[in-house]
Amino acid sequence: MRTNYLLLLSISLFLFGCTTTKSELTLQIENPGITDRDNEMVEVAWEKIQQKLSLAADQTIIITDSEGLQLPYQLVTNGKEKAETLIFPVSLKAGEKSVYRLSIGDPAPFQPLVYGRLVPERKDDFAWENNRTAFRVYGPALKATGEISNGMDFWAKNTESLIIDKWYKNDLSGVASYHVDHGEGLDFYKVGRTLGLGMTAPLHNDTLCLGDNFVSAEILDKGPLRFTFKLTYDPYMAGGHEIKETRIISLDAYSHFNRVTNIFETDSSHLMLATGIVMAQDQPEITFDDNSGIIAYEIPGDDTNGIIYTAAIHPDGFDSVGVLNGHYAGMNSYQPGETYTYYTGGGWSKAGFKSFDDWTAFLKEKKENINQPFTINID
Repeated sequence: MRTNYLLLLSISLFLFGCTTTKSELTLQIENPGITDRDNEMVEVAWEKIQQKLSLAADQTIIITDSEGLQLPYQLVTNGKEKAETLIFPVSLKAGEKSVYRLSIGDPAPFQPLVYGRLVPERKDDFAWENNRTAFRVYGPALKATGEISNGMDFWAKNTESLIIDKWYKNDLSGVASYHVDHGEGLDFYKVGRTLGLGMTAPLHNDTLCLGDNFVSAEILDKGPLRFTFKLTYDPYMAGGHEIKETRIISLDAYSHFNRVTNIFETDSSHLMLATGIVMAQDQPEITFDDNSGIIAYEIPGDDTNGIIYTAAIHPDGFDSVGVLNGHYAGMNSYQPGETYTYYTGGGWSKAGFKSFDDWTAFLKEKKENINQPFTINID
């Protein structure tokens, strides 16, 4: 009997050990690069976190840094029913490591740092922003007036506040035009019938084949740290081939750059693509290209509004770079149906960038960080 009792006790202890769940796990995160990183998003598979903590469907977590301070986070769905990844901001110096703790609990409220929406009251603009900068693209109601553009517009900001709703409301009511700086920034970037700031189009015989305004917009993630949406376009022609285009654009808090993923579908077996930045006419060409996948252009400015600095970064580089149909552009060969992913954004001389050299130094750091993401070890 004693032998059976000891056997049962051993089995019970074994089963208890197997079913014990962790109430906390740690992430050791390292910056492997040669540049410091400030509030850059770390991304971890949410399913792995759920498994490690044995989370129930209705349970939430708390994330704290090495000093015990709670950090904001977001569960990213990418438009799916279930969360796919967890993101939160991390600041580490070059080569530095730090430990972050994840535990079950109720997090403090997070102030949203990103925002976007369809703006039907302004002819179907789609506008989005973070605590650094803002952008918009043009919708079907504007096309109906004869204004056709599938380029991206840039709004210069020098405030951490989210301003889209305020600027539209004040402009449409006649209180204050967003084309004039009232202390928070303004819209003085000119897009027209171009790619604007860093959009991409097929090429045929060295000519850009531009689509029209988007026909539908779907928000995939609302924040508080990442805003992602999908745009679809009516088919258009490129060298006798019909093109169907989809864009997915994502903007993280603290970032000056959108992550853009294009998909072009056509019956052609091959396309050439150009990612372009519209250039001012009859102005000096102030450009940058270091053969690493960075293209940059300085928009000629003035004493009143300042200067806009623009760029596009392709992680795998561009096959060639040059001036094309009024754009400074990076060209790449492309297999139809595949994803084409790159980064594009802008800075402003009145919001942290003193010169074009200052901007291009920032771009080199951004490219370095893209190529060498944080390393993450889960314990």
